[in-house]
Amino acid sequence: MKIKLKCSVNKIWFTYFVVKFFYMLFALFVYAKLTELGDTFRYLAGAEAFGPGLWRDSTALMDTFGYSFSLFLGPVLANIPFLVLSIIGVYYPVSRLNLTKNQLISLLTLLSLPSFGVWTSIISKEAVGVFFLGVILGFFIDYIKRKPNKRYFLVVFCVYLCALFKPQYLAAIAALFTFVFISRKFALRGFGKTVLLILFFVFSFFALYLFRNEINELSFIIPLHFSLDAGSTRENTIWVNDFDVFRNAPYGMFIAFFGPTVSEALSKPTHLLVFIESAIIIGIFLFALLQLLMVTINTGRLNVFFVGVFLTASLWILFVHYPFGALNPGSAIRYRENFYAFLVILFYFCYIEVKQNYFHYRLEKYQHRHSPKNL
Repeated sequence: MKIKLKCSVNKIWFTYFVVKFFYMLFALFVYAKLTELGDTFRYLAGAEAFGPGLWRDSTALMDTFGYSFSLFLGPVLANIPFLVLSIIGVYYPVSRLNLTKNQLISLLTLLSLPSFGVWTSIISKEAVGVFFLGVILGFFIDYIKRKPNKRYFLVVFCVYLCALFKPQYLAAIAALFTFVFISRKFALRGFGKTVLLILFFVFSFFALYLFRNEINELSFIIPLHFSLDAGSTRENTIWVNDFDVFRNAPYGMFIAFFGPTVSEALSKPTHLLVFIESAIIIGIFLFALLQLLMVTINTGRLNVFFVGVFLTASLWILFVHYPFGALNPGSAIRYRENFYAFLVILFYFCYIEVKQNYFHYRLEKYQHRHSPKNL
């Protein structure tokens, strides 16, 4: 039975590889003719390959590996190592969830949507982002489930990659680690975890207030990197006055994740497809959230720990992402793919843990009602 299940799971992962391989070919031979394919062809050409400061510059590092792979494998097959890297970034945390066959298929289906498939199946920083965030998430899942994980070198290496490629994500990782570590270290129960979650918001707002002037200055620099001559760039109406970066954060965080607006979706076929994709993602998230709300209502208890686990990571990631995606829907979707798998797997992990706890709660309640003492 176990062998049969393992074979089925292996077939699912092989199918996932085939799907990603299809997306790679689609990106290179079809999508590249419709829009600019990021810096993929630049990496293949190796503009800054083997330059000084290689291990301190993410672009030089990508140039080096992209150019090297293209020499040995050719410009098409050179994308496969990055495709495999992104699959590892998905497999590493997912393999720790102990999913059923149907659960695994559902999760991988959500991680096979076109935008994620295209941008993480080619030579791209997004593929590397999926890898290092996936390994870090796998480490957190092991820690939360109290399973030993001694691959410290791998985790440290991935934290280094995060600092090199996406240093802004370190705020989310640090927040998640702090929340989980304190909860576990002091064996906090419901009330203690609630207080800890409140303190997370207090210290987060305090940190933003402390660096408000620096963040405000950056908000006026970022629009300079977006040209209105680019077809998808929006006019900057978000950061006009001082501290608009904070006032408009809720809308900015949403639109930077969602991508195109309704009017933009109607103006361009590719934007329409992305709009539908984002609507599906949000719709599935809201449906799952509604199910968790029903669990809370039925039990009369809120699982503060897993709420805190998801919020501490997701809110910080969405906040640091929004300045890079609020002014251009194309950039929003492309950069979103760095952390998309991380958030989806993290949410699914919290979702199934809460559902399992609810099952155990119902079982204990049933056993209590039918125990000999209550008959």
